Amino acid sequence: MRKSSLSQIRTRSLMDAEHINQIGAKLADLAARTEDLRRYL
Repeated sequence: MRKSSLSQIRTRSLMDAEHINQIGAKLADLAARTEDLRRYL
């Protein structure tokens, strides 16, 4: 593999990990909001 190809793979892996973390944070936020709404209702 070329050096640039490895760099692209690493960059993509980092972007994928960041995207997964963002999704996890959104899910946690939605779970907390859902729990708050259940207590309210």
